[in-house]
Amino acid sequence: MKDLKVISYEKLNEWIEKTEKDVKDELEKIKTNEDEILDRFYKDLEFGTGGMRGKMGAGSNRMNIYTVARATQGFANYIKSKKDFPSVVIAYDNRNMSPEFSKIAAQVFAGNGIRVYLFPELTATPILSYAVRHLSADGGIVITASHNPPEYNGYKVYTSDGTQAVPKYAKMIIEEVNKLDYFNDIKIMNYDEAVEQEKIKILDDELFNDYIDEIEGYIRSIDPSIKRNLDITYTPLHGTGLKPVEEILSKLGFNVNIVKEQAIHDGNFPTVKSPNPEEKKAFDMALKLAKETNSELVLATDPDADRIGVFEKNGNDYVTFNGNEMGIMLSHFLLTNMKEHAILPKNGVIIKTIVSTEMIKPMAKEFGIEVEETLTGFKFIGEKMEYYDQTKTKKFLFGFEESYGCLANNHARDKDAVIASALIATLKSKLKQEKKTLKEYLQELNEKYGFYKEKLLSYTFEGIQGNQKISKLMKIIKEEPPAKLNNAELFETVDYNSGINGLPKSNVIELRYENIKIIARPSGTEPKIKFYLMAKGSSFEEAMSKIDFAEKAVSEIVNKI
Repeated sequence: MKDLKVISYEKLNEWIEKTEKDVKDELEKIKTNEDEILDRFYKDLEFGTGGMRGKMGAGSNRMNIYTVARATQGFANYIKSKKDFPSVVIAYDNRNMSPEFSKIAAQVFAGNGIRVYLFPELTATPILSYAVRHLSADGGIVITASHNPPEYNGYKVYTSDGTQAVPKYAKMIIEEVNKLDYFNDIKIMNYDEAVEQEKIKILDDELFNDYIDEIEGYIRSIDPSIKRNLDITYTPLHGTGLKPVEEILSKLGFNVNIVKEQAIHDGNFPTVKSPNPEEKKAFDMALKLAKETNSELVLATDPDADRIGVFEKNGNDYVTFNGNEMGIMLSHFLLTNMKEHAILPKNGVIIKTIVSTEMIKPMAKEFGIEVEETLTGFKFIGEKMEYYDQTKTKKFLFGFEESYGCLANNHARDKDAVIASALIATLKSKLKQEKKTLKEYLQELNEKYGFYKEKLLSYTFEGIQGNQKISKLMKIIKEEPPAKLNNAELFETVDYNSGINGLPKSNVIELRYENIKIIARPSGTEPKIKFYLMAKGSSFEEAMSKIDFAEKAVSEIVNKI
């Protein structure tokens, strides 16, 4: 078997020979840099929990027109094997090269006789999920790298139900992709000809308006007595949320102040270090405007508008809430409202990922509602939603994950920061009528259901050696886990690779101690390993102390390698 160095250099020479001039020139510049050549060519970009994602540039391990075209050809082959005369929907975000990648994908689909519905402007990911369902398409893609740094882009794949491709489908698509040569197996049609022959149809605003109407109808049905007299500051962080979030909040009657500097679509994200609503620094400009306008609520969405962050005015300052806390508050708000209006279904279900807070379980139990858990990745929540929608065995009420993503209603099968923004603003309005804050509301829920704390640790290991370090860490966690965390003894090690509770096999290890969990998982889209720490205590202080013990144990393991 050839070693990676030989393979990488063979691929480099082929790409220099067969690619266009700009790609050739880029590769010629790195011909003497062995590490760079290995990193660009030692593997092909893979589908992970969020599809294909990587740095942009020349090479098989980069996002470029060749890797996008090859991925699209593989997806096209998969779709054609399932149905005659299929169709797909394509959306893209504000990132550099996103319009170009969406265009090349459209040309490949058209070249394969697949009808394309193409959004004419950058579009939020949840709208793509809605569009696949609304147009009865056979699949969809979004060109986005979510909240990654500017040098990244990505390719999310959706199946006919509007859900991101789960492993059983992703595996079949990957098999099709892996059969293909980058330069000899791609069918591609001239863009202008495809548009002229209506093989590529440019969508108008009708679908967007239907999406907004659907969300507005759902929000207004929650509680007609809620007065939405609220000042909100909102930032789209240069991304796709600007149009839909501003539209839905304005239609519902909220007064929305937009951070103008961050309303400019820019793939370089010039005003933030990272366009990630999980990070407080991403809110700097929004908080400045919020103080100037005396806004009671501050919202930020990531570039493809599937995740949302929140700050609330608290005296002269602003406090924030993480994804678990938002999930808990919105779940309780919706369950309480349904119960008060006698519309809480007996077969209702809330779906969360295994790394999201356990606090939802005692709460749901009080309402007689089941909680179902999935692997990490909202696509697994979408898959469950679709199953229950088809079988009518359970009624989906709400889904959330710790990474600031959630969904209510049945309009989409992916997390949706647009409906989340409307829900959070509506909850805040209701609490305002009761002379209560989100912070006070959350405190009440903690006192009722228990004090839960969670923390995410993330370690980045780039390149081939990084991959090896991540594998070594997973091996240590599985075979040599800490026997004790302070006084809490390890009572179970769960290896999700062996298939647990009917879940698909996954490279995840969970260490269970009394009232403490450590879950280790390599990222599916980045060169990272993530550790999710979860604890319950009789007070916040006790829960936080348990988190500290878990963090110390993880740090010691990481420092070993």
